[in-house]
Amino acid sequence: DDFWASLSISVIVSDPNDPNTFYVGTGEAQTAFKIYRESSTLGVGIFKSVDAGQSWELIPSTEEFKYVTDIVIRDEDGTSVIYAGVVSGLYKETEHESLPSDGLYRSEDGGENWEQVLPNIEGSDKPYAVADLELGADETIFVGSMRNLDDEGGATILISNEGITNSWDVNDDYKYIIEANDDFYVPGRVMLAAALSNENVVYAVIGAGYVNQNYGMVTSQGRYILRSEDKGNSWESQPLPNIGAYAWASIGWHALTVIVDPLNEDTFIAAGLDAYKTIDGGQSWVKISDWTGMFIGNIDRYVHADIHKFAYKPGSNSELVVVTDGGVSYTENADELYPIWHNRNNNYGSLQFYSCGITPGAGLPYCVGGLQDNGTIYYTGDPISHNNGIEGGDGAYCFIDQNDPSVVIASIYYNRYKIFSNGGVQTLGENYGSGTFISPADFDDRENILYANAVTFLGDLQNHILRISNIPNDPNSEFIPITTDVTTSFSNLLVSKHAPAETSTVFVGTESGRLFKVENAQSAPETAEIGSNDFPNAYLSCIAEGGSADTLLITFSNYGVSSVWQTYNGGLNWNEIENNLPDIPIRWAIYHPETSNKAMLATELGVWYSENLTDPAPVWIQVGPANVRVDMLQVRESDNTVLAATHGRGLVTTTFDRLYSNVENNIVKADVKVFPNPAQDYVNIS
Repeated sequence: DDFWASLSISVIVSDPNDPNTFYVGTGEAQTAFKIYRESSTLGVGIFKSVDAGQSWELIPSTEEFKYVTDIVIRDEDGTSVIYAGVVSGLYKETEHESLPSDGLYRSEDGGENWEQVLPNIEGSDKPYAVADLELGADETIFVGSMRNLDDEGGATILISNEGITNSWDVNDDYKYIIEANDDFYVPGRVMLAAALSNENVVYAVIGAGYVNQNYGMVTSQGRYILRSEDKGNSWESQPLPNIGAYAWASIGWHALTVIVDPLNEDTFIAAGLDAYKTIDGGQSWVKISDWTGMFIGNIDRYVHADIHKFAYKPGSNSELVVVTDGGVSYTENADELYPIWHNRNNNYGSLQFYSCGITPGAGLPYCVGGLQDNGTIYYTGDPISHNNGIEGGDGAYCFIDQNDPSVVIASIYYNRYKIFSNGGVQTLGENYGSGTFISPADFDDRENILYANAVTFLGDLQNHILRISNIPNDPNSEFIPITTDVTTSFSNLLVSKHAPAETSTVFVGTESGRLFKVENAQSAPETAEIGSNDFPNAYLSCIAEGGSADTLLITFSNYGVSSVWQTYNGGLNWNEIENNLPDIPIRWAIYHPETSNKAMLATELGVWYSENLTDPAPVWIQVGPANVRVDMLQVRESDNTVLAATHGRGLVTTTFDRLYSNVENNIVKADVKVFPNPAQDYVNIS
């Protein structure tokens, strides 16, 4: 349901011997390393259902699996044997290691006990990290690897008939080929597909990369497509499907997959940004999907960019489903050279919001939101369609002017802003290249000035913020220095509502946990540090202001740190008020418009609320909308409407006044049984 311990789902499989038994792996490893946007959240292990999904339990033996990349189940002499690929990863550059190690874990008893069966990486004491698992037509197990936290073990294929320790053939030929390449020298991940119509034929796509100095990360592309006709003992490289303006898998670290026609071993599809098909074993290619089709009118070819997985309907080579950054697409004629695609997102909400803004008028539906890989949407109350899109790409910070709601501000990556006013559009593209991918910003509605982080991943424009003034009529943009003496990017900016007339006061937080107050930001900035030495060296994700500029609530979005702090005297004293919150990233905070004793937090597990912030240990209550990552909250003071930008459940609203009154007056009596007694490790509450 919506309140699983993790909704970050990486794989779903069913037991071939029992159609009522399913396993679900959690954690997204593809972006769990240093990249230009935020790394993916941790998983919590593997869930199991024995009643076809009516109920689920987390398998206790898997709780230390931080990222489960893939699961397959083999029928081994009547026993359903589970194989789970497990890896470690980074979250905000902090290592989170799966225990007891990375590798391929095998269970013969439904997941109660596991054995790691892969060999160690050559020259290392760590097993290979698994990117992909594939079962051949004869149940041979194929494993494609990925780089681990030590940047070792990528571009390797492992094969076994038995699936146990000391039974693996290791092919790392392409690892050495990649390392000898001058341009793409970092071995990437391997994705696999086995032909059901011929047990000897297997395909692999392999990514390779380089250190991208613009982003400070390893950029990986799909560089090799391989075919084997002897169950993986030898491989032959095939031509790449480089058709059109983009490399076929230009972000292979994120979007890379392959699938074989179940009835024809020479027909297969390789995909990254778009999908490409071959009917001659990879010698020639046609492009069968086009992410630009929605915009140029070729709807029959449109499939959203960044393709992650294909699935044929069992027993069919004509019905095919594909999942992407834009949801689900389907074709009923995949056996033809050029399939016709249909969008199948009907009532399935796949939109992941980074940001949101709401119109000031009480009861009005208008709001705006910036989306991962789906642009910026302006909602008017009618059903969402592409007609609501006011900007493309990855939608970053966005605003509705609270004094003139006809002014809407949208942006995409790296501080590229557009201003919409009374039907007109102004583009501010000259600042492309500043800031981070989704660069923090805030808008001063009184002075019509936008402020944004200008510091890049590589430290360019250190101690500078972007200031765009005279919005909307005559925008003027410039980079202004603020004397913070930090080397990291600014992670959050908040324009104070309590600054003196005709001035701007901006609170600025950093990725290293420091907090500054910048007065007179509209002209000659005067900066003072107001944080605490007790703050963690972590990502300061949000600054919220209460009834005065002296009342501040700040949050951090790392694991393993004190995440919520409050001051009532402008930073002279800070109190850590995390109390009963679980150890999760806290991403945003807002005070109640009428009292600084109440606040909401946007977290990795939905929204939490407290109404006793003046207590030394405030009690936090989870109030919804799901255990989904929530990146931002905005409150409309005219009617206390709260708008939440969720990363996977769309935009949702509630009101402060309808949540809880005084907690002490809401006492519910119930018959409760607690067992066993005494208890150790686990307690059951009935």
